[in-house]
Amino acid sequence: MSGSQLVDITTTSVGRATLIDTYESFFARVRFSGRFRVVVTIDPAYGVQADELARVMDYLADLPGRHPIVESVDTERFTHQVGLSAALRVLFAMSTTEFGVHLEDDWRFTDDIDLDALIDDLDRFDSTEIVLTNSHVARGGTFTRTGEVERVVGSKSALLRLTSASWAANYLPLCPHLHRGRRWMPAVARALALSDDDACPDERVRELVAAERAASVHNVLWTEAVVAHDIGRAWLAARGRYRAITPESTATAATSLPRLGSGEALELTRSDQWRQRAEALIPGMTQTYLKRPLNFCEGEYPVYLERGSGAIVHDVDGNAYVDFVCALGAATLGHSHPVVTNTIRERVGRGVLPSLPSPSEVTAAERMVAAIPGVEMVRFLKTGADACSAAIRLARYVTGRDDIIGAGYHGWHDQLMCVGPGIPEGIARMCTRVALATEDDDERLVSTVERSGNRLAAVLLSTPYHRRLTREFLLRLRAACDATGALLVLDEVVTGFRLAPGGLGQFLDVPADLLCFSKGIAAGLPISALAGPAHRMRPLADLVVSTTFGGETLSLEVLKAVLGEYAAGDYYQRIARLGRRLRDGFNGCAAERGLDPVVVGYDPMPCLRFSPDPPTHQRVAARFVGAMARRGVLLRRDVNFINAAHTEAQVDHAVEAAGKVLGQIAVTSR
Repeated sequence: MSGSQLVDITTTSVGRATLIDTYESFFARVRFSGRFRVVVTIDPAYGVQADELARVMDYLADLPGRHPIVESVDTERFTHQVGLSAALRVLFAMSTTEFGVHLEDDWRFTDDIDLDALIDDLDRFDSTEIVLTNSHVARGGTFTRTGEVERVVGSKSALLRLTSASWAANYLPLCPHLHRGRRWMPAVARALALSDDDACPDERVRELVAAERAASVHNVLWTEAVVAHDIGRAWLAARGRYRAITPESTATAATSLPRLGSGEALELTRSDQWRQRAEALIPGMTQTYLKRPLNFCEGEYPVYLERGSGAIVHDVDGNAYVDFVCALGAATLGHSHPVVTNTIRERVGRGVLPSLPSPSEVTAAERMVAAIPGVEMVRFLKTGADACSAAIRLARYVTGRDDIIGAGYHGWHDQLMCVGPGIPEGIARMCTRVALATEDDDERLVSTVERSGNRLAAVLLSTPYHRRLTREFLLRLRAACDATGALLVLDEVVTGFRLAPGGLGQFLDVPADLLCFSKGIAAGLPISALAGPAHRMRPLADLVVSTTFGGETLSLEVLKAVLGEYAAGDYYQRIARLGRRLRDGFNGCAAERGLDPVVVGYDPMPCLRFSPDPPTHQRVAARFVGAMARRGVLLRRDVNFINAAHTEAQVDHAVEAAGKVLGQIAVTSR
């Protein structure tokens, strides 16, 4: 390598000071016998403060003096946001060297980079790009899963090549890398020109390479060492923002507190007006039984909500509340979470319901399989009831039996409800519903299964919320199902991706034959899944279990993004910790007023329990949730939920309100 070699460093930046850290750490770690020309575009996408932007501009102007290896700096500062695609095109027009290093403005380099050796390897192996592997990519397991990666023999640097089995096999990533300009830039430019401008540029390039079957042409290589770490997310998080492609999608989630007040009656005029209109048009007034006013506190509780951000919701009359209803547990990340809204914005322009299967079905299934221990195959449907019904049909098919025991609520379908208005009497002969109200009910269920002989196809179980099931009970139920040949199906519609990725079964370390998911798998978008080991799931291909909307791509793409969000941080620990804080706070207030504990159940799913007598509980709970709503806290009369957007201050706000309300309940109970 000649010392006269000139290499461009290209960067698209929004002007944040993370660029300084990126460049300083790169120059501290790179070994190169040539010189650099730096080309930067500044796009004001995140509303960076003027003083921070000024620091970055001054730094770039002084860069050649600070680092003599830099020959020159060309900076193009846009007067308004143009977006990443347009910024890249400008960079391509400004870049002139044979080889280039591309650095976005949000990485910190932590390992040495021998650029001379990498350029030689780029030439020797006829590669378009060598990626400077970063922790964000490596965290997904791409480089550790069997069959997805192979070492490049004979390279000067320790390099890896992804095989066709890898999800990233077709990538020409925009993360830090060395590239051959005459190949990389035309490929990226063509992808940007031929695809939807609202979509993620990385994905657009990947799709072009896949469509043109050009992965071998580009021969992308990766450094075995992780040399860079993402610092952009920390910058965004410190400002309450997330990665986004438009300024409006970076809005901060609401973390304010509603006025605690003195508990005066709520203004609900518009709620009442909307209700009157609905009752004339919609049987039952709303689409979801558990959202009907009779399940809360008639006349003292809002009926219609208009919007939500984070853990704060606003009703149609303008009242604000800390929300612990959380869309009946579906809003696991809170309302309008950027991971959800940004994914929808990026994907919606491609169409929502393809006429044939889409790759989203495959990649979403891969994410589910990777996330849940013991799961090898997945089928997507739309509702939790769909998934439970599919599980029952599959269980009946593979066992050749008809009888089902349902422990808990599993949805409104005939074979799930078993008895009730409009349900044929014959259904009751094949399906039994039981409630696990006490430990005695647990024993009765196990005994019933043990006595079932060869009649029972499956036990479909969802946990009660007012008490915790034990591992010992679930193991005994597992053994009873095995002994009789029945399948154990765990309904994880509520508990999945809340107690653990695999729900109650993973939480208690007891494997099921089949698992049913919904709610949390896409943080509120309409999708469900039936999942399990391959030998249990494969017979489903013989059955007619089908829905037109099962392959709807927005929900599938959001599912992938949401599962990534769960895995990226301390989501499970955080919601459990906040749930304990709420339970301990409520119960402490109750004890101070001479009352028994009023919150029971699992940590991230705090359940109100005022009396073991159901009518008494419902009467007191209705008064309680009505009074709490008047103090800016939205609760259900039984199970409630903590989401990732809740804060300690919001939980403490609810505890303070509960102290006032429980004081009133204690007085009126004496």
